[in-house]
Amino acid sequence: MVHCAKIAHMDAMDLALRVAEARESRRLTQGELAQVVGMDRTVLAKIETGQRRVTALELVDLARELHRRVEWFLLPRVDAVVQHRNRNDDYSTRDIDTSLERVASDTALLIDLGALDLPPRPRVFPMPSTVREAEELGAEIRRALSMEPVGPINDLVGVVARSGLLPFAERLGESADAASLVNGHFGIAIVNSDRAVGRRRLALAHELGHFLVDDQYSTDFRVDSDDHDEKEARLDRFARSFLLPADAISQEWEILSGQGLREAAVRLASKYRVDMSTLAHRLRDLGIADENAVNEVFKARTTKSDIIEFDLVVPDDLSGTYLTREYQRAVIRAYKSEDISGERAISLFRGTITADDLPPLEPLSIQTLWSVAG
Repeated sequence: MVHCAKIAHMDAMDLALRVAEARESRRLTQGELAQVVGMDRTVLAKIETGQRRVTALELVDLARELHRRVEWFLLPRVDAVVQHRNRNDDYSTRDIDTSLERVASDTALLIDLGALDLPPRPRVFPMPSTVREAEELGAEIRRALSMEPVGPINDLVGVVARSGLLPFAERLGESADAASLVNGHFGIAIVNSDRAVGRRRLALAHELGHFLVDDQYSTDFRVDSDDHDEKEARLDRFARSFLLPADAISQEWEILSGQGLREAAVRLASKYRVDMSTLAHRLRDLGIADENAVNEVFKARTTKSDIIEFDLVVPDDLSGTYLTREYQRAVIRAYKSEDISGERAISLFRGTITADDLPPLEPLSIQTLWSVAG
């Protein structure tokens, strides 16, 4: 009995802390939140300190105003999230952290129901301690994932999913570029789809690096920036090496640059589906362009006339609210087996479908009904 009471008290305290955390992430005072939900401020203060339990109706009202699902307040968090929360309280990353936490919970549910089966990581690689090791890691991971050693990665999302890291995207405004976590044998990555497509792809490659070196929880405000710490800078270097293999880029740049620097940059960035900043950093990495040329590449922009004249690829990876096909099929399987309700299925689809889009459920036969009743 003592043990059960202790668990109930711990749950109540965790709920209290989550209410406070959600309120702070919305940058509301206790008075402001209490007013909109029709609650006295002192009552909310007692809820947030665990001195008073919150009723079910109050929790629904709080969840609505705090832009959280009710289950976010009630379900246990993965260890990586708890560790991250204990060391990081940065408002600038809270939106993407919240989105990542929700996606991780949803994915874990589908796995627990047997609807989703993700491949395991090929193996855990050591964190690169030097630029050279980061460069080599790009080639090593291509081999581990049975990819061609050179050439563009057209299906980056598919490659990442095959590694055991499930990618998602969501419009997150001025929040971080990307975030990821490791949950047991699988990983989750979420990319900010308000970034340009080339940067989204770089951010996903960067999160793949975090996953494959078993970095349990990572929020990256700006990938490929000049003010990264050493670890993040090395993972940026890995991501560029992974997307833009050294030998191929060196050879192609030498050929294309003879046609003019800007055209070379436009063609190469399009072929490898990266943004100009990533390409410019890569040219600098490899020492195959002087600083003036690198600066010109930084400034270059692909225009509509370039797309027409050079017949360029226009990728749209990770746009809007993006869910992998594996994840979507898992939601449908769980719904058709009636392990989840229609409302839950729509929630798992994160607003990308409506009730009319769900498949019809098979009616139970008379024999099945009698077998259950008997």
